[in-house]
Amino acid sequence: MTKKRSKCLFVVFSILLVICLIASFVNFTYPFTINGNYYSYSNFVSNLKLGEDIGKTYRIVYRAELPEGEAQSNYDNLRTSTKEELKHILQSEGYRDVTASEYGTDSILIQVGNILTIDDENEIVNLIGSPATVSFSMNSDNSDPFAGAKDIENVYATSYYDQEIAENVYVVLIDFNDDMIDSIADATADGGTVYIFFGDTQFTQMDLGSSAITEGVIYMQSDDFQSLAHANTVANRIKTGMLDLELTTVESGSVSPTYGVGANLWIAVAMAIFILIGFIFLIVKYRHLGWLACFNLLFFITISLFLLQSIPLVHLNFAGMIGFLIAFIFVVDSFISIFEKAKEHYNQDTKLYIAMKVAQSETLTKTFVMNVGLMIVGLISLFMPSLAVQSFGWAVFVMSFVSLFCVQVLNRLFIKMYLPFNSTDGKKCNFHKGGQNA
Repeated sequence: MTKKRSKCLFVVFSILLVICLIASFVNFTYPFTINGNYYSYSNFVSNLKLGEDIGKTYRIVYRAELPEGEAQSNYDNLRTSTKEELKHILQSEGYRDVTASEYGTDSILIQVGNILTIDDENEIVNLIGSPATVSFSMNSDNSDPFAGAKDIENVYATSYYDQEIAENVYVVLIDFNDDMIDSIADATADGGTVYIFFGDTQFTQMDLGSSAITEGVIYMQSDDFQSLAHANTVANRIKTGMLDLELTTVESGSVSPTYGVGANLWIAVAMAIFILIGFIFLIVKYRHLGWLACFNLLFFITISLFLLQSIPLVHLNFAGMIGFLIAFIFVVDSFISIFEKAKEHYNQDTKLYIAMKVAQSETLTKTFVMNVGLMIVGLISLFMPSLAVQSFGWAVFVMSFVSLFCVQVLNRLFIKMYLPFNSTDGKKCNFHKGGQNA
């Protein structure tokens, strides 16, 4: 590789690294508008999903009671199905760190981790804050409802393409049991307006015109449904009115992280200091090669942050942060192995560029086995029931792939880019010869 080409590649990778660092650590508002609105960019670190030990948690305790006419012997099964349905509803809205557990003898505890803003809390409250049984009536005062929660077979959001307006239309389908088709058709025979209630509170209404509901399916369509996600939220809200038990909110509110309000900040500071020590060690120990390794490690960190924040199932708790640091140690150790092997060959009167090439070949098996072993540990951890262990598993599993890429691809490329500037002088890398060059 020529010096000119190496310079160009270093400039290109430097620009890429600056973009990666900005994307990872900087929030900003775009300097232009879209449909008259300003939008903001949220960096990778801000988008990391945190476990409840280092991130704020929203907590709701419900008293769970049997509906009228339900046998007491069914209570345990109904409580299990109710908490699992609440968990499913929240997870389908994008909240992955959700735990649902039995609380005492007659209550259910819902905890949602990684609550970043007050908007998240409001969304949870609006969705499942105070569940009440759903019912359907042709009267605005909810008198004489023609169907209720037990009559619903399924509720889901879907979309279709409307050729007249050349756009996707999003709808919520409420599918009733087959044995309700005739009674619903009779109740809506004259058309009119269908009112949907949660308890005594009206949720929404739909104008049927002069048509009756003859197939046992209500198609909810609204200008508010700007996406399938919006329609899905309405479908999930209706599902909260179909729970097996009647729920009354006993207490709710946000809970500080287990390790304290500033836990994530202190952990981030500790990790930054740890990483800085690694950088200083590499630079002092290997000089030019140390700077090259740090350049590579910044790509390792930013790529890892991108993957960890973009995979929905990943939540970083304290164990996950430890996994992050372990993966960082592994990649630093890989660089040290390569540089030490190169130093060994250089001390035996091998030219620097040959020493680097041989060192990378001889350490290939070791770095590959190390990272694959870490991947296997991470993969096994993903199947453990503990969220803490799963968080550790995700961190080491994802970052092992990034480590292999940085060590075996980027490192080889960066060394190849460096050697045109210094192919013989090992002193610039803190290498010292034991004799004359062959």
